[in-house]
Amino acid sequence: MKPRLVDYLCCPGCQGSLRVVADRQDGDEIVQGTLRCERCDQTYPIRAGVPRLFPSQLSASKQKTARAFGWQWRHFRQMHDQYERQFLDWIWPIEPAFFKDKLVLDAGCGIGRHAFFAAAYGAKEVIGIDLSDAVDTAFENVGHLPNAHIVQADIYDPPFRRATAGGDFDFIYSIGVLHHLPDPESGLRSLVRCLRPGGTFFGWVYGYENNRLVQRVIDPFRRHVTSRLPPPAMRAIAFPLAVVFHAVVKGLYRPLRGTWLIRRLPAHAYLQSLGTFNFRQNYNIVFDQLVAPTAVYLKREEFEAWFTKAGLEDVELSWRNQNSWRGRGRLPRALTR
Repeated sequence: MKPRLVDYLCCPGCQGSLRVVADRQDGDEIVQGTLRCERCDQTYPIRAGVPRLFPSQLSASKQKTARAFGWQWRHFRQMHDQYERQFLDWIWPIEPAFFKDKLVLDAGCGIGRHAFFAAAYGAKEVIGIDLSDAVDTAFENVGHLPNAHIVQADIYDPPFRRATAGGDFDFIYSIGVLHHLPDPESGLRSLVRCLRPGGTFFGWVYGYENNRLVQRVIDPFRRHVTSRLPPPAMRAIAFPLAVVFHAVVKGLYRPLRGTWLIRRLPAHAYLQSLGTFNFRQNYNIVFDQLVAPTAVYLKREEFEAWFTKAGLEDVELSWRNQNSWRGRGRLPRALTR
């Protein structure tokens, strides 16, 4: 943890200021230490360079989700060249220049692959949060960057100022996370409260439209079978499925890219987008579909309504790969909430 990170943090319980006590440092990084709230006296550990700012008691569903994704991102930890192109496609029409000099929050950062590019694009500071142990992998991947920070925290109780007049962040994005929360709309509203007036929120979620096969076959299998298994067992199940999936993507969808035949195949926009991925990346995608205890598929009007009810304006939604939704909105410069 870089010492200046404490300037952006607060107690997730009472919003009090935090005082940092460093027990061990490695250069500019606090490797081991404690954060103490000056209002309620609650303490939070700093372990392996990562401040752990979440409640001691988590619901069973949160614990299960955190364990599952933590295991996933410890075993699929590599950064790949395609991740930048994928990131820019996810956040379209936002471009790299948008990040310049902004205070950015990556909500649900996983292994830090998006935070890496946000920092590289010139953000003033990028703070990635995740409830799972994936934060340890994220810290390995981005902790060395001078403007990147990783925090273990809960989206519902983020350790940032959420005043009536607005928070501190210029830009908050959450990619592929909200739809795995037990109450995704509450998660979005919690994050929006951390935006400064005039700040931008972006989210990407699974779409309800064009996902009939996933909802009728894969989703029930995940809910009733795979998500109940220990992660090593899930990985064993995912491997043969990934072999078939990768063969179909590489042997059928990629060769037909750009032809009229591709449009006759199911999920063609999504599956042809995976044609440049190697086997391990597609294996991770299959595993990701099987691991989550919760997955919600959202209709356009439902997702759009969340932005409006959260007080965002200039809301724009766009279709990604014909099976998911991008959403972007701006907090008014003059708040009345």
